[in-house]
Amino acid sequence: MNINEYMQISRESGAYRDIELDILEETLRIWKENPGVNFEIIELRDGSILAGFCLYNKIPHTDFSFDIISFIVGRDYKNKPVGIRLLELLEENLVQNRHYSIIRVETSCIKEQALGDNFFLDSGFQMLGHIPSFYDRDNDYFIYIKAVFPPKNEALPDNMEKSSESGLDESDGMNPE
Repeated sequence: MNINEYMQISRESGAYRDIELDILEETLRIWKENPGVNFEIIELRDGSILAGFCLYNKIPHTDFSFDIISFIVGRDYKNKPVGIRLLELLEENLVQNRHYSIIRVETSCIKEQALGDNFFLDSGFQMLGHIPSFYDRDNDYFIYIKAVFPPKNEALPDNMEKSSESGLDESDGMNPE
């Protein structure tokens, strides 16, 4: 994993302040040292180009609740299906060994606009909170939540155990081979 590649796409998004980029870089280093222990990453590539990624973790002391730490789509992929596909991959992964999962994301106007207009609401999330001008004038705070379930035709058997780890080790490319 090349942390610089993730940092470059994050910087280019224009949605992150310097302190946020420092925190993201530290989090990515933690992930690189122990993939899957504290954080998981799903990435989407357009050939060899990183088009977007989602960094998330399991909320401590829960079996089914997850926080999206960073959800970044490259500036050339804004308002394209990259963000939607990243969410689909995240949801598929989270319900793979669970009866359901809860996804929570805290974000700002600037971060969400870097993904596309009304990205989270249009993706089925419910808004739990909104604080106008929380980060700065015209940069509001939002918290969204979404419950996800396995497709009805792929429901887990009643005897299947819930997993507290996602076990995601792979990425999914935009151009299937």
